[in-house]
Amino acid sequence: MRFSLLAFFGSLVTSVVALPASTPYELHERRSDSSWREVTGHKPDARTVLPVRIGLTQNNLDKGYDFLMDVSDPSSPNFGNHWTAEKIAETFAPSQESVDAVHSWLVASGVEGSSVTLSPGRNWLKFNATIAQVESLLQTKYKFYAHETGQTHVACDKYHVPQALRQHIDIVMPTVHFDTKILTDPSQRSKKRDIPPALNPGDPNNTGFKPKQGEIISAPGASPDAALPDAAAACNAQITPDCLRTLYNLPNGTLAQSSYAVVEYTPQAYLQGDLNLFYANLAREIPSGTAPTFDSIDGGVDQTTTQSFNDNGESDLDLEYAIALVYPQKVTLYQTGDLQEGASFNNFLDAIDASYCTYEGGDNPNFDATYPDPAAGGYKKQDCGRYTPASVISTSYGSNEASMTAAYEQRQCNEYMKLGLAGVSILYSSGDSGVAGNGGQCCTRAKCAGGTFNSGTSGTFNPSFPGTCPYVTSVGATQIVPGASTTAPEEACETVIFSGGGFSNVFPIPSYQSSAVKSYFTNHKPPYTATQYNNSQTVRGYPDVAANGANYVVAVDGTLSLIYGTSASSPTFGSVITLINEQRANAGKKAVGFLNPTLYANPTILNDITSGGNQGCGTAGFTAVSGWDPVTGLGTPNYTKMLPVFMALP
Repeated sequence: MRFSLLAFFGSLVTSVVALPASTPYELHERRSDSSWREVTGHKPDARTVLPVRIGLTQNNLDKGYDFLMDVSDPSSPNFGNHWTAEKIAETFAPSQESVDAVHSWLVASGVEGSSVTLSPGRNWLKFNATIAQVESLLQTKYKFYAHETGQTHVACDKYHVPQALRQHIDIVMPTVHFDTKILTDPSQRSKKRDIPPALNPGDPNNTGFKPKQGEIISAPGASPDAALPDAAAACNAQITPDCLRTLYNLPNGTLAQSSYAVVEYTPQAYLQGDLNLFYANLAREIPSGTAPTFDSIDGGVDQTTTQSFNDNGESDLDLEYAIALVYPQKVTLYQTGDLQEGASFNNFLDAIDASYCTYEGGDNPNFDATYPDPAAGGYKKQDCGRYTPASVISTSYGSNEASMTAAYEQRQCNEYMKLGLAGVSILYSSGDSGVAGNGGQCCTRAKCAGGTFNSGTSGTFNPSFPGTCPYVTSVGATQIVPGASTTAPEEACETVIFSGGGFSNVFPIPSYQSSAVKSYFTNHKPPYTATQYNNSQTVRGYPDVAANGANYVVAVDGTLSLIYGTSASSPTFGSVITLINEQRANAGKKAVGFLNPTLYANPTILNDITSGGNQGCGTAGFTAVSGWDPVTGLGTPNYTKMLPVFMALP
């Protein structure tokens, strides 16, 4: 076979790894998903052509934390000197050595050099090859695998790469990841492929992270204020925007110079009539008809076909309080996913960073929606880099850390690091089940090994993700002490929900948090064993901060009712940061970006919470104590203390 090289490879650099004819191979990846079974008695035709993608190892990821701290640490002279998207892409792009080494190996192995193309982001090589060729290239065997849903994929259970290239290759697809279907019946191409419900944030049946509805306090058509508190004195029973302003010393918004967004996942949707009802009762300075800026991602729609608390509660809550607290600043809604597939966090990230669509081979079809969507009525494109990210982005959804692979989570976590470099503040709610996970589930094995869960009455504490990623700000929940005044210290939320918190089984402790966590273990070491939670004192603790999460008055489906959850806490804290960004923008300064280093360096600018707990898994959970704790983090916002600290920064 004759070989030729595309112009973009030019002449290979002299440092290209030279592979001897008998170069040793080593295992690169092995399949771990047990939900797929080999189809015996049949094997793929060796002549079948596969679209092969080799994800190249990104450069400088080991330096990502230091890069981020350089622009986020309040003691750094480069604080606020956020990077451009071009600089971020260039810094983390695979090295030319990796490109040339892998390309050289492919050519030497019999792949036509002119058929190999390099992605625009320089992060993966792609070419077509027969199954027989790929089996030889990766020292593996392809088989048919079937899922309980009836889907059939061609894949292998493991594959190998040359030892000398392992540092250059991050991932090869299709291999163990089941991303290629062999469809013999063309009609099957239009069938929907569901994300697992536990990983589909918008699924109405996935209620683990969604807010919980309490008492209905005003039926449709009731007069404004008919059942609402007349003053802040009643805030221990019903939280309103004015209550939050009193709790956290917030001003009314006056500027519109920054940007703030909340993320929702179809079919979750807001109703304009609900927003108008909320304005008429609780935010009369906002004109009826005021709506968020609607940014549709992968066919995202504000559907009104199905209306219920599980369809509208989350979106109504997030938008009503975000809009009310920062008005006249516009709030952007990133509505993600079409009605056929829905979407995942990765699908959202694709839309605000084009390079993420292809980083390490792109999204994982086992966990993420696949776009273009072949289903009838599905969205026929993939939105990569369609929108510039807002300065503050709040998300009130989450999953169990143990529901996904560590590699999947690390890939996503690295993207939050890059967004921090770009000056974006990323906030996630910490969960509503205390030390238990989504839906109150607990793990059946220490450190959640194996990712199996029980009903939640016992077992190992089950941390949430993305809150455990050290590059996001995880927000827990508090409540006003029953019967207390609005100016009295709050406590950890123990009404209807319990603030999610604990310790990661995946991510090491970041340096900005190490002192706070060390102090916690020194002075308040929990009474639990290593079987119950990761007590190594070397891993990331969460949440970072908290905000009220109980008794929010929200307009949903034409009624005013009380709502509970960290789903309320995250957009509230995000609103506080947006108000600070407004003042910085007015003074000619940039957005604050990644929050955590400044918050941990200045814990007294937050209201320390020292009572309450987050029970779960048959235990009392952790307890809120002086200083940082895995219930309410560093505490709740105090705008009058936070503003001067952030305004003093460059």
